[in-house]
Amino acid sequence: MRVPAAKSSVRAEPGEMPENGRSRRKRVPKTCDCCGPHGKPLAPGHPQVSKKRGRRKKEMLSHEEEEEVAAEEEVVSSTAAEEEQEVVTLEADAASEMDEAPSPKEKPELSQTERGRESTVLVNGLENSDTKELSSSAARNDLMKKPHTEPDAMETAPPSLSTSWDHHYCRSLAEEHRSDSTEDTGQPAPLPPAEFTTEGIIESIHDFLEQFYGKYGSFTPLSETDVLDHLNKTFQSDLNDRMKLITKEVAKYRAGLACAPMHFFKVTYNKHTLTLDDLSTLDDQNWVNDQVINMYGELIMEATNHKVHFFNSFFYRQFVAKGYEGVRRWTKKVDLFSKTLILIPLHLEIHWSLITVDVSKQSINFYDSQGILFKFAVDNILKYILAEAKEKKQAVFQKGWKMVVNRSIPQQKNDNDCGVFLLEYCKCLAFMKPLLFTQEDMPRVRKRIYRELCERRLSDGLSQHKTT
Repeated sequence: MRVPAAKSSVRAEPGEMPENGRSRRKRVPKTCDCCGPHGKPLAPGHPQVSKKRGRRKKEMLSHEEEEEVAAEEEVVSSTAAEEEQEVVTLEADAASEMDEAPSPKEKPELSQTERGRESTVLVNGLENSDTKELSSSAARNDLMKKPHTEPDAMETAPPSLSTSWDHHYCRSLAEEHRSDSTEDTGQPAPLPPAEFTTEGIIESIHDFLEQFYGKYGSFTPLSETDVLDHLNKTFQSDLNDRMKLITKEVAKYRAGLACAPMHFFKVTYNKHTLTLDDLSTLDDQNWVNDQVINMYGELIMEATNHKVHFFNSFFYRQFVAKGYEGVRRWTKKVDLFSKTLILIPLHLEIHWSLITVDVSKQSINFYDSQGILFKFAVDNILKYILAEAKEKKQAVFQKGWKMVVNRSIPQQKNDNDCGVFLLEYCKCLAFMKPLLFTQEDMPRVRKRIYRELCERRLSDGLSQHKTT
């Protein structure tokens, strides 16, 4: 309800305030939507309350009320400036009860007493005429004691959510407590250590298996001792008595992932790429394929600082098919006669054998895990060495070569592990270690080779437990 301006024939000069109570009001900027009126914070834990302003619908007023309002307007127009200020306050209180909301108008500056009174009106939704005047602190205490009741829909709007917290009293108590805990150390509170209970052990097993599966693409290189070592390190205790639980949980976890293999898993090193199908040839009793052999030979050369040269598994086939001219470019950037050892894998039909060339001793050595001698293969390698020495003008190496057949070496007891024996021969000879492994070591050797390929480096230890 608007109060008509006092009738006066004198117009206000430019720059002067006209004789109108509404125009003379001092505008007070709001602070934020989550605070109370005039920037005054609400009580802690109390939801924000906003007021709706609008015009009073005419149909809501009875005929008697309209006459009273008209009489009040005449009285207001004849009173002094102090009474005009009070009428404006009444107008603002009446406007808070209306439904329709035109452009909001700012309310005049209120004293501490009037602020306390208005806070009571906002919360309880009652008229303020018979309420005692309260100070701002007394009003806040009273609000904290009184339970909050739902205000009428005409008087207040539902509180709106605010994403920015500008004041300490706008945040919840939980947020304040969390912020206090982080301010002390500057870092979030550390997670509690795993509990030494059955549930804690199972959770630690699952965490380890999840990381292992993501790193190696499968559980092929996993052994039960790996899980046990992880648990002993995590809990700083010996959990050998929990092997039954460990075995059961590993079996359940592997069964759950059996239907979701990581077909996209790949290992890339230099120009070699191994897929999960290539790595799976190291599982159980599978035959190791060319890709695994060639990439492992690349790791051997890197580990020996290229003092050892490893020929690709396709080298021998190419030489036999096309002669020296077919493989002439294979050593374009390599000086074979500066190496300490040359490793040449042979894949003859369905069997792997190894030929090595000891440059310093000028000897060609043959290694076979089934005790078979392929003399024609040794003769072919000798022809290549002589042709390479002539091509590189190494007169010293054009004669004086000898052949050595090594029979007292570890032998396989099945028809599936010849490729694994070949790789173990290569590693031991490259690092000048004795050949002390046996057929019983092959399951563990397969797992170790799998890990070395995924980690792209050779491990320090060899799979040998015996001493000469």
